Amino acid sequence: MKKRAVFFLIGAVLFFVSLPMSTKMTMELINDQKMNARYTITGINTEYSPVDSTFNFHNQRIEIEENIKNEEAYVDPWNNKIALADLTLKLDGMQIDTLRDYPIRVEELGLNRYYGQIAYLMLEDKKLDKTELVILLKKTRELEIENPNGDIVGGVPENKLTYTLFRIEEGKNVKSESFHFNKRDELQTELLNAGGVVPYAIGYYTDAWEWYPIIFFRGSFLSYHC
Repeated sequence: MKKRAVFFLIGAVLFFVSLPMSTKMTMELINDQKMNARYTITGINTEYSPVDSTFNFHNQRIEIEENIKNEEAYVDPWNNKIALADLTLKLDGMQIDTLRDYPIRVEELGLNRYYGQIAYLMLEDKKLDKTELVILLKKTRELEIENPNGDIVGGVPENKLTYTLFRIEEGKNVKSESFHFNKRDELQTELLNAGGVVPYAIGYYTDAWEWYPIIFFRGSFLSYHC
């Protein structure tokens, strides 16, 4: 009896703690299902098999022109050797955007050099039966370093993070969108996660599924909705 009472008390505590968040978490699950039903998002680059930054999509040439500005590289808190460079995004030789004095990983190859700054993604829209190439740029520069006391400085508050994405279709039809980290739609949220250009994994309604202990929530969630 004592054990049952203890388990009941623990379950009750978990239930009341998670109750305020359960609605948003349910909405997030429904949104995930909706997005997965309509879209398939595939990252072109993988960390262990870097893809060249020059990429051809339906005979359209996308490339990044790199101009290193600071040869005296430094090491970031994750042991990456970093230099500053101007990064110019080009489509068929024409400039469409530039990131100035951005940190790049000088010892990496291909798109790995621009990890966290630029991402190439394939976006399949199942409803419209079409596939686009998405180029995602983080437009807010961050130069993060670690102080001798272990503090990491140089980051930018979330409400200052901005992004631009280019959606390239067959036939040179290019659409661009600019948005803020705190003002994004459902698809932009999915693209940010897939591109790895956000400080942590995010959700549209709530980030709780990314950090909330699964065992802690699941029992109370099931108790509430069953």
